[in-house]
Amino acid sequence: MPMVRDTLRRTSLRDQALAVLRKALVVGELAPGVVYSAASLAKDFGVSTSPVREAMLALVDEGLLETVPNRGFRVVAISERDLAEIFELRMMLEVQGVGRAAEVGLGERLERLQLLVDVIEKTAREGDVVANLQADRDFHIALMEATGNRRLADAVARLRDQTRLYNLHTLAADGRLNDSAAEHRPLLEAVARGDREQAEELMRRHLAHVPGDWSTDALPASDIA
Repeated sequence: MPMVRDTLRRTSLRDQALAVLRKALVVGELAPGVVYSAASLAKDFGVSTSPVREAMLALVDEGLLETVPNRGFRVVAISERDLAEIFELRMMLEVQGVGRAAEVGLGERLERLQLLVDVIEKTAREGDVVANLQADRDFHIALMEATGNRRLADAVARLRDQTRLYNLHTLAADGRLNDSAAEHRPLLEAVARGDREQAEELMRRHLAHVPGDWSTDALPASDIA
C-alpha cells in the first residue's frame, strides 16, 4: 500500500520539521519581523517544501507564526505583557502540577526523569544551551504528565513554546545555566519522596528565574531566512 507509506513518511517529516522549527523559535533563531519562506527552509533541511509548510501552518494554529500573503511566514512578536502573563500561568499550573505529581507518585517515570536531570546538569557544565533547553523542557513536561492530566502537560508545553529566549548567549557565560540546572535534582527528589509542600516551594523558586532568563531583547535575525 504505497499511498499509506507515503502518508506516514510525509507525516514523519512534518513532525521532524515541526520539532526543529519549534526549537528555533524558542532559542531565537527565528526572529520577529523577519519573513521566512517554507521553500527556503525546506532547502536548508534537505526535504521537500510540503512537510515544512505543514509544520509552519501548525505553528500558525498555535499562534507562534502568522502568514504573510505571497511571501511566507513571520514570527509573532512577544511583548513584555505577554511574557508576564505566560510566567503567571506557568506559576499557576506548574506549582500545583508538581504538587499533584508528588501526591500520585512518579512510578516508572522516575528513571527517565533522573536521566533528564543528568542531561540537564551535563549540558549546563558544557555550556550547551540548546541541548539544555530541550532536556529542561522534557523534564518539566514529564513532571506534568505524571499528574495523569494530559491537557495540563499540553498547556505547559505550549506556554513554554510561546516564550522566546533571545539572551541565551549570556546564560552559560554568567553562570545562570549551572544555577538553574542545580535546582532540578532536589525538585525531583522532593516529588519522588511524595513531599508536596517542598516540591511546590522548589518549583516556585525555580520558576522565579523565568522573567530574567526569558527576554524579549531580540538577537540579530538568523541567516536561514
